[in-house]
Amino acid sequence: MKIIMKNKKGFVALTLVITVASLLLVFSLTQSIEIAHFFDQTERKLYRLMNHYYAYNCIDQAVLNLTHDYFYEVLTPVEMEDLRCVIDVVKKENEFVIIETYGNFKNMRIKRSAIARLYDNKVEIISID
Repeated sequence: MKIIMKNKKGFVALTLVITVASLLLVFSLTQSIEIAHFFDQTERKLYRLMNHYYAYNCIDQAVLNLTHDYFYEVLTPVEMEDLRCVIDVVKKENEFVIIETYGNFKNMRIKRSAIARLYDNKVEIISID
C-alpha cells in the first residue's frame, strides 16, 4: 500500500503543470489571433484610403481629358492601370458634366463622383463627392 501512495504524490503536480501549460497555450493562441485580426483591419483601412485617392486621380485625369477635348465622353469603363483606377462614366447633362470613377486596388472599389461645368476656355469643378 505504501508503494502506491508514493507514486501518487507526483500526479497532482504533473496535472497542475499540464493544466497551467494548456491555459498559457490557449491564451497565447487567442492573443495571436487578435493581433492577426487587427493587422487585417489596418491593412483593409489602408487599401480603402488608397482607393479613395486613386479615384480622385481618375477624376483629375477625366478633367484633363475634358480640357483637351470639349466633347470627351466615356460610356464604357476605361481602366487606367498606371493610376489604379477606372473612369466609369463621363457624360454631359445640360451645361454640366458628370464624372464617376472608382479606385481599383486589391479588388476594393471606392467610388467617387464629380460635377463640372464646361466653358469655352476652362473647366470648373462644382462638386466632388
